[in-house]
Order: sequence, then C-alpha cells, then structure tokens
Amino acid sequence: MGSLQDQLLKAGLTTEHNMKVAKSEKRKQNKKKKKKGATSNPTDLQKHIEQTKAEQAKKAAEVNAQKQAELKEKEQVARVKQILEHHNQDEISGDVTFNFTFESRIKELEVNEITHKQLVKGLLAICYLEGKFYVLPDEPARKIAEVDEKYIVLHAEPEKDQKDEDDPYADFEIPDDIMW
Repeated sequence: MGSLQDQLLKAGLTTEHNMKVAKSEKRKQNKKKKKKGATSNPTDLQKHIEQTKAEQAKKAAEVNAQKQAELKEKEQVARVKQILEHHNQDEISGDVTFNFTFESRIKELEVNEITHKQLVKGLLAICYLEGKFYVLPDEPARKIAEVDEKYIVLHAEPEKDQKDEDDPYADFEIPDDIMW
C-alpha cells in the first residue's frame, strides 16, 4: 500500500499537480518552524510586538522625564541669575573684612561698615552662582531660597528686638566697635 496521496491519485480524486503543490506547502511550513526566532503562532508575534512597544514607550517616557528635569533646572538657574543680577548690592566694598564659610572653607569679603552690620543682622544675604558671590537684600534672598537653598551661602536670621528675661547680661549692651 502506498501513501494516502497515492491512493487518492489512483482513485482519481486528485492530480499530480495538486500533490506537488501540497508537498511544497508542507515543506514551506516546516522551514518556517525550523527558523530561529520565527514563530508560526501569530499570538506570540503580537505579544512580542506589544512588549517591544511597551519597552520603547517606557524608554521614551524616561528620556522625556530627564529632559523635563534638565529644562526645569535651566529655568531655575535663569530665574535665580535674574534675581541676583537685578538685586545685587554694588556699593558694598570697603575696608572691613567679613568672614563666612563656603564649601568648608573660610572666605573673605571686603565690605563697608553698614553692609557688615546688615549682614550680621540678617538684612542682607550672600549668594553664590557660577563662581561669583552676590550680596542681596533679605526679600530677594528669600525668593531665591524658595527656588533652591543651594544658592544661599549666608543668610542670618533677622534679630528680634525682644530681650530674654532670663538673660543676666540683658542690661549690658554690646559696644558697636567690637569686631567678632
């Protein structure tokens, strides 16, 4: 006995041409199964495509979030720079040395007496941006602190005029000519 195809051919239910076409189709299907990475199941291919699209969307979202953060940082720096340049005190230089710490180092700023007193009382603040120190009034310094505290180098809290009742030296005033 022969194969089913031979039996169908003898019975006259098929032709040799149809047999060759069927063999060809069967061979093509077997080749597709043997190829690496290729699947004959369309649902596996769809799952792979969806997974790839999800990964690409996740990467795009991460890149977009990073770009937004960089843009926000640039915007903050521009805003701080504008406040610093607009409110910087130009006429502060003098013969009094004001010492302050910056990045674990002591820095000196040559200021006049009025500026020195205002820095000590908290009426002025020292800010730093792009390698330069700026001296600002209290209100613009507070605006910069709202944006980011890292730009403020020194900003003393304004002194309150209320005296401590428990202070035994409250009656003694500190002379103005003493430099700390």
